[in-house]
Amino acid sequence: MKRLIIPFLSFLALPSVIQANIDPKVAEMCMKATDFEGCVKSMSGQTNKNSSPLSSKYDEALILFEAGDTSSAMKKINSYIEANNSSKEAYLARGIIYSYDLLENEKAMEDFNKAIEIDEQYSIAYALRADHLYWELGNASQAKKDIEKAYKLSPQDTYVNLARGNIILDYAYILLDKKKFDLAISNAKDSLINFEKVILDNNPEKNLIVKRLFPLGITYEAHALLGDANFDVLYTAYKENGDRSGAKQFLKDSINHYTNAIAIAPSQEEAEKYEIERDFDMITPAELHLYRGNAYSWITKDWKKACKDWKVSRKLGNKEAGLNARQWRC
Repeated sequence: MKRLIIPFLSFLALPSVIQANIDPKVAEMCMKATDFEGCVKSMSGQTNKNSSPLSSKYDEALILFEAGDTSSAMKKINSYIEANNSSKEAYLARGIIYSYDLLENEKAMEDFNKAIEIDEQYSIAYALRADHLYWELGNASQAKKDIEKAYKLSPQDTYVNLARGNIILDYAYILLDKKKFDLAISNAKDSLINFEKVILDNNPEKNLIVKRLFPLGITYEAHALLGDANFDVLYTAYKENGDRSGAKQFLKDSINHYTNAIAIAPSQEEAEKYEIERDFDMITPAELHLYRGNAYSWITKDWKKACKDWKVSRKLGNKEAGLNARQWRC
């Protein structure tokens, strides 16, 4: 099954990290305005009477990035850093742009390192460096060290939990492939705790940048990952350990989470669009219906529900669902 890769930003709900001085609602209005930059400049002053020209530049950079104008955002953030080289948030923001849009990991690493040098308690910087750089570059030991540091510093932070859950679940898949079932179970169960915390956050997407980093929604991603952890890892590991009764419970849990994800899922077209634009895999609605259909067929032999999901998935373009539907004569 395909894992949902959190755009490194995996990110992030750059939750409280990169907080702009601008009201998100006003920012959204500017994105629809004809004179975008003029709108940004005017609102930078009106939303926070104490904001300086410097903070306005920073706000503009974040809004431009959220709107997809990477080049203009980079110019603004570079200008901000030149005038204020002690801003951990600015280095983190630029590191995100380097890593996320420009794929310049060495420069991203330098900026994340600088942010941590400025503030050794900066949990988000550790989490980002762990999830997107160290883990993706194959340095698992350093990734684990960083993510545990981040989690110790900010155990309730939405992004830290999403990043930690993502890394631990990835590791559980590796252990499952190596047939180390007990360790795979332990790691997968640990990841569940992190994903549940993300879902319990009443307003995880409160930051301007979050929409850009989590185009499909961070809560959607968390439910989908919970479904994968239960379905892919825990069900399989328990079954391989001979505990079929215990395994069934995880199938039931996976159905619940896939159902929750489907309820708030974007359109198939939207998900595929972001997959192409960002060059990383996401769990699409077609895949959610495929996986839930598989779970129905395995846990209850409820072919009616399974066939219904497979047909929806097939209609959305999933070939595996089409094969399942034909095989079981749906």
